[in-house]
Amino acid sequence: MWDQDLAHALPTLAVMFFLLAQRNFSKTTTSVFKTPWYWLQLIALGACSFLWYLFESLSISLPAYLLIVVILCLFISTSLSAKVMFATIPYLGLIIFTIPIWSELTTLLVELSSKMVGYAVKLSGLTALIDGSSIFLPSGTIYIADGCSGLRYLTIALLMGYLLILINQYNWQRAITTIVIATLLGLFANWLRIYLLVLIGYHTEMKSSMMQDHETFGWIVFTCILLPSIYFSPISKQIRPNIEIPLRPSWLASLLLMIGPALLLLSPAPITNHQPLNLKHLDNYIIHNQTPIGARLISDIPTREKRVVMIDGLNIQIDLFTHAPKSKREEVVPYIASMIDSAIWNKEKKVILDSQTENFETEIYKRIGSTARIVVAKQYIVGHHYTDKYLNAKLLQIIAKASGDSYFGLLVSQVNCATNCEKEISTFGSALKVISKPQE
Repeated sequence: MWDQDLAHALPTLAVMFFLLAQRNFSKTTTSVFKTPWYWLQLIALGACSFLWYLFESLSISLPAYLLIVVILCLFISTSLSAKVMFATIPYLGLIIFTIPIWSELTTLLVELSSKMVGYAVKLSGLTALIDGSSIFLPSGTIYIADGCSGLRYLTIALLMGYLLILINQYNWQRAITTIVIATLLGLFANWLRIYLLVLIGYHTEMKSSMMQDHETFGWIVFTCILLPSIYFSPISKQIRPNIEIPLRPSWLASLLLMIGPALLLLSPAPITNHQPLNLKHLDNYIIHNQTPIGARLISDIPTREKRVVMIDGLNIQIDLFTHAPKSKREEVVPYIASMIDSAIWNKEKKVILDSQTENFETEIYKRIGSTARIVVAKQYIVGHHYTDKYLNAKLLQIIAKASGDSYFGLLVSQVNCATNCEKEISTFGSALKVISKPQE
């Protein structure tokens, strides 16, 4: 569940329970009032628990993780009281830092880091060529990869800021200010780290040991920025009010809470259907081409079929990656990271071919340090449905499982550009109509 960017998840949960334990709890002689609002919350709790089961059974992780926070709030409100829920919800907010939603920011952070560091390098007057996420120095190249996005620094900085808010009971104005400062510090720490590495690489001709092992150096820079900020942050000594807990909690909420886990435990494993996707419809277009076409694709999906074809005068490389789940916990649509190495290829822009190829995501990539360009078109196939967006494919797996078509395909078509890709784009659309729908 947790990757290296969320290695702090378990300690964060431990801190959450510790802070909750520090609150003053007192029992009242009253029981939970069975008001219409109470019954409405119970219905919402059962519905959310069932919805969690649907997302978990389909392995749609992100909504399932977010629903856990909602379910916990409803459970506390119905089993204890709304007052208890409102008193504990700020602490439950720490769960947000333990679920894998932050990785969605990686691409944005890499682009932002590249621009800011590139701007700093230009102001420094260094002899350097900046091309996308690569900084070419006289003695070597520094590439700002996904691991240099600063996601970990940003997440930890926000977590520390949120803990300061909880511990010091900041008001809304001070809380917002703290989060903004934490965000800026997290971003600045990563920019400074990369910039210092550029300076070190430039002046040592890339011979410094930190050019290969800069993980510790990054955390030292981050700590030197974060610790003084925490030390000089305002301290509040407000008295926390008691949290009153009913003497007789409502146990009906526990039954509704278990709807989702019980259904997930009892649900049968899916029957793996046959995999109908193939590229046999392109056999008449196959050519034997010795010239490399496009970029080398990187994918964790093991099943792959490949063709090099000529359609409408274009030499096209076509890769079909297929997948079918073999257990009820396995996703129909697997996780797909960036398939094109951004250390070699820089994405220039998206292009729209024509309305009849709207199910293809088409982009132009430029080889870093060169004028070579390629056009890449991707199509996601989920059962009998086609889309150009990965998020849509994740949602379509609900329909695919319900209809018994639990299979997935990723169709990638690539073509080399002679110059600026205008000629290739003008005919690529008609070629994609032939390439599309590989199971027919």
